[in-house]
Amino acid sequence: MRGLDASKLQVPLYLAAIAAGWAAGIARPEASGAFEAALWPALAALLFATFLHVPLWRLKEASRDGRFLLAVLVGNFVVVPVLLRLTQAVWPSDPALRLGVALVLLAPCTDWFLTFNLLGK
Repeated sequence: MRGLDASKLQVPLYLAAIAAGWAAGIARPEASGAFEAALWPALAALLFATFLHVPLWRLKEASRDGRFLLAVLVGNFVVVPVLLRLTQAVWPSDPALRLGVALVLLAPCTDWFLTFNLLGK
């Protein structure tokens, strides 16, 4: 895509994909199982591309960086949960609030963790 800043096309492409998915779901409700199975891998790829500012056509190449992927996996699934467990003593005592704090701290870790890994190279 020479001469064209493809990053400007990413959001319209996402919106077009949402519209296409909605239309396909309305047109073929019996295929919901197949669509649902494709949802999570597609969402993971889009988040990976979005937060790393990786153009979609270079996503396969970007996902081959073993050191980066190891850092993301260890950070998201080992370091962050361990740190949260160690800090639970200072969290609110109400179980509902504790769950809320855990969800807020764990759920968004992918976006900020990927972004900071990109910045840290």
